[in-house]
Amino acid sequence: MNKKNDIEIINAIRSGKDGAVLNHLYKVALPNIIRFITRNNGDKDEAKDIFQDCVIALYNTIKLEKYDESKDVEGFLYHVARNLWINRIKKKNKLTTFQDIDNHTDEDTPLAYMVNEEKQIAIQGLMEKIGTPCKELLKFVMYDKLTMKEVAIKMGYAGETVAKSTHYHCKQKLAAFIYANKNLLSLLKE
Repeated sequence: MNKKNDIEIINAIRSGKDGAVLNHLYKVALPNIIRFITRNNGDKDEAKDIFQDCVIALYNTIKLEKYDESKDVEGFLYHVARNLWINRIKKKNKLTTFQDIDNHTDEDTPLAYMVNEEKQIAIQGLMEKIGTPCKELLKFVMYDKLTMKEVAIKMGYAGETVAKSTHYHCKQKLAAFIYANKNLLSLLKE
C-alpha cells in the first residue's frame, strides 16, 4: 500500500465510512498474513481469525487517536498478526487444562494488543538509545538465546568474560534509561 491509500484508510475508519476499507484490507493484507501463519505451523482458518483480531486492533487504535500515521497500515496489521501468532503458538506449546482453554484472558482484547504495541515501540526506542553494540548484544542474548561464548565470537570479543562484562554493562545502561523515565517504567510494568 502507498501512503495515499493509508491516509484514505485511516480517514475512512475515523469517519465510519469503512465498508470499502474492510474489503480492501481483506484483498491486500490478508494474503500476507495467511502466508506467514501457514508457513509457521498454522492453517488458513487460524490466519483469518488472527486477521480479524488485527483489524479490530487497527480500528481501535485509529478511533482512540493512537495510530502513528507515519506507519504503514499493512505493516501494522502484519506486525500485530505476527505478535498474536507468536503468543498463540506459545500458548499451544504450554500444557493447558480444558478450563484454561475455555477462559479468555485480558491478553485477548484489542486494548491489550494496543498496550503491547506501545510497549514494543517503547522498547525499540530504548534499544536505539543504548547504542548499536549493546542492542546487538542484548538481541543475541535475549532473543537468539546465544551463550556468552557464542556472543563473544559473534561480537568479536576477546572471550566469554568480556562478553559477560559487556552484557552486564549494557543491562545496567538499559535499566538506567528505564528508571529515568517514570511513564516508560509504568508502561513496561503493565
